[in-house]
Amino acid sequence: MSDTLRILGFQPSKNNYSLFLKQSGNSIALVAVYVDDIIITGNHFADIKAFKTFLDEKFRIKDLGELHYFLGMELLKVPNGLIMTQRKFAMKLLKEFQCDKLTATSCPLPPLSKRSFVEDTLVDATI
Repeated sequence: MSDTLRILGFQPSKNNYSLFLKQSGNSIALVAVYVDDIIITGNHFADIKAFKTFLDEKFRIKDLGELHYFLGMELLKVPNGLIMTQRKFAMKLLKEFQCDKLTATSCPLPPLSKRSFVEDTLVDATI
């Protein structure tokens, strides 16, 4: 797959071996590959569609449509972008350890507070 992407003009990321970028004029395309899953995104729909057609002819891919869930991350579309959350994963953990029916409670400590391991006192976390 990486050889094919390079032939098509995609450059591998220097920081992540599974991320590829192709820039041509105003067109940008990103491809993330994880085992047998591929995320394709870009700013020109026609280029993305042609690229997916090429991949299907070469590798017989299955287009699952818009991305909603990937590697434990849930992606929710909002008017001004995306929200990434692990809500589904957290709910699964709560259920697995029978904590999904517990009553919610607020934290009794102020935000950013830390406890001392030596004494039973609060430590100023702003220092």
